[in-house]
Amino acid sequence: MKNLDDNNLIKLCVDELPYITTAYAEIVKRYEECVFKLCYRYLSTKDLAEDASQEVFLKMFHALPKFQFRSAFKTWLYSITINHCNSLLVKLKREQARHRLIDDLDTLAADDSRATANCVAKEDDNVCVHQVINSLDKDDRDLILLKFDSELTLNEIADVLGKKLSATKMKFYRSLEKFKRLYQQICL
Repeated sequence: MKNLDDNNLIKLCVDELPYITTAYAEIVKRYEECVFKLCYRYLSTKDLAEDASQEVFLKMFHALPKFQFRSAFKTWLYSITINHCNSLLVKLKREQARHRLIDDLDTLAADDSRATANCVAKEDDNVCVHQVINSLDKDDRDLILLKFDSELTLNEIADVLGKKLSATKMKFYRSLEKFKRLYQQICL
């Protein structure tokens, strides 16, 4: 089963489910690390990311028979992941659990010297990058994470987001400029 490409594995999986889960387990094994990383980038905590990853694979399990092979499986799965994470973020924001973090990020962005001290005090630059990513709006965050964290091409990102390639390119370069400006404000 490891020899099968994604499309043939998906076809086998659809034929076997729900009673035989061998092909499904192989799909999960192939993509669990990528999905977890993407969830972690969105949700910022390991526990939330682990839960979200499991929920994404559960959604995939139920939606797999409807997969129509119009795009690559990877982009379809990333679409599910992004939509799920964005829904969770909205829910968390409503529940005020994320509200404190957003307030802290706003305070950090407003106080350059404090942000610099925070980032310098941490040995790992990833903390600063994570703060910058969290301070981006949803569309900009999606583009940056899909390009640099998930390493998708701009064409694949356009498929995931359901947009034209030219619009995706233009939005990506604008998002990158916003990221650079925020990085300088928060981390330097």
